Amino acid sequence: MQGPGLIFLVFAYAIIWIGFFVYLGWIALRMRGVRTELETVRELVEERERRGTNGGNE
Repeated sequence: MQGPGLIFLVFAYAIIWIGFFVYLGWIALRMRGVRTELETVRELVEERERRGTNGGNE
């Protein structure tokens, strides 16, 4: 397999790998956002626990 067929195969593999790494980067960014949001929720819960509840009425 030589010539244009081999070149197209190499480009196809390169595009697939680039797409894969872009997808991994996107997932990493989403996970960072989820961690940030989770930390915010955790802080709100801790603050509410420190203040105590209003007998369940808020």
